[in-house]
Amino acid sequence: MKPFVSTLLAATLIAASFAVAAQAPAPGPYGWGWRSASPGFYYQEKQVDRATVEKKAKAILDGASKGQSWNTPAGARIPIQSGKDVVGNLWEDKDLKSLGIGTYWTGRFGANAELVADGKVVGMLWIK
Repeated sequence: MKPFVSTLLAATLIAASFAVAAQAPAPGPYGWGWRSASPGFYYQEKQVDRATVEKKAKAILDGASKGQSWNTPAGARIPIQSGKDVVGNLWEDKDLKSLGIGTYWTGRFGANAELVADGKVVGMLWIK
């Protein structure tokens, strides 16, 4: 009886692994492969060009201020505030006007851009 149960269990596990592999996400147009039907994931429909991201990021940083910093086990976090909204965070205390824009990617709620100072990523900015 036990060999039958172990064989049945092995066959069930193999079938389940094929079912999971069959549901693998299809490749998206700009590097994201999640289908819109999958809960919690999205399918990227457009790519925003770098000039647009840099223009919006600079406009946000020009009108932003630094909020109250706090420490985490990973280090300091300094929120970047535009009015009452938090639009990003810094991991090192840097002047907002001196920051450059590094790599960016678009997501469900807009673009995410790395903030760079002295060739090092020092924070993130969320651009709608």
